[in-house]
Amino acid sequence: MSFNNKSVRLQIYLFILAVPLNLIWEVAQMKAYDFPETGLIKDVAGCLVPSLGDGLLTLIIFWTGWAVFRNGKWILTPGFKGYLRMCVVGLLLVSLVEWNALYRTGAWAYNDRMIIIPIFQVGLLPIFQMLLLPLVTVLFVQWIWRDRKSGM
Repeated sequence: MSFNNKSVRLQIYLFILAVPLNLIWEVAQMKAYDFPETGLIKDVAGCLVPSLGDGLLTLIIFWTGWAVFRNGKWILTPGFKGYLRMCVVGLLLVSLVEWNALYRTGAWAYNDRMIIIPIFQVGLLPIFQMLLLPLVTVLFVQWIWRDRKSGM
């Protein structure tokens, strides 16, 4: 697989776009977590590593689709099944990550601002994040890809 491979470029685009989108979300939802009050610069710095993790989760969503659809460019035309796969895999991943961080490792905790989804015992905001942002990221990648293909 060469660096010029379209599937590799799609993965690079996904990650590069997913990280800043998730960073914005992570900083915005900080008030629902039990962290000490800090300034914006410290919030952004503290959310950088989780945003890189969110970028990796976006790639895992991509890789599961690649394995199932046997097509490294499946996100360019995912159709209903592709979008549904993104949502289901995103929901499973975020539920596992949040549950593990909350109840197993104690890496973070919610405060009273976080709405808890009873069936998963995790917060609504991270669930929305992993349902919405991978889809938005894919839409951006599709838009960039179309513009590149048409010669911008």
